[in-house]
Amino acid sequence: MSTEDNKALVRRYQEAYNTNNLDALDDILSPEIATPTRLPGFPPGLEGIKQVQRMTLEAWPDYQTEIEDLVAEGDQVVARVTHIGTAVNPGFGLPGSGNRFRVGAIYIVRIADGKIVEHTGWEDVPSLAQQIRATPGG
Repeated sequence: MSTEDNKALVRRYQEAYNTNNLDALDDILSPEIATPTRLPGFPPGLEGIKQVQRMTLEAWPDYQTEIEDLVAEGDQVVARVTHIGTAVNPGFGLPGSGNRFRVGAIYIVRIADGKIVEHTGWEDVPSLAQQIRATPGG
């Protein structure tokens, strides 16, 4: 696949999340996708990714990710993204405060045979926690 094809695959990946079309992930992700930075307590691979997405939407029903930049080289794509949502319900050790959040993140995927086979990501967790726990107006 070309680097443009790889970037298009990452856009499809993000669109599947943003529309909560978890079945579409079957065509985008390898069932054995490696996720070295995955959350503890979730199974590895595609099923773990789907479980995290379901838990995310339980806590933050309007959760979306905006792609800010994509950089591709060879079989890898780096995405700089912004996560946006409202902490409606408790989740991931954070309260359901009703506060909106907007935090940056970066993830790197590796692609083989037309599917994402590895995903490593870093989110601005301190900023996320601060925004969710903040006192309204404070």
